[in-house]
Amino acid sequence: MMNKTKLECPKCHWIFEEMPPDSEHIVGSIDKPQKNILGKVEEQNHICRNQRCKQSMTIYWYMPLDYFVRM
Repeated sequence: MMNKTKLECPKCHWIFEEMPPDSEHIVGSIDKPQKNILGKVEEQNHICRNQRCKQSMTIYWYMPLDYFVRM
């Protein structure tokens, strides 16, 4: 079962929750990850739900490397 990820709009700081697109991309971020990931990064377009903001942003979904795999 996948859990929702809490994220924050970079412009207005509105907190929102999003569901991962699938079981292979379980971590979401507004900042694009550069390293320590498995596979490819999925990009999802999102518009802030704050009525005063409506900022367009990209959510990056990925699978992080386990701590022991990085060592």
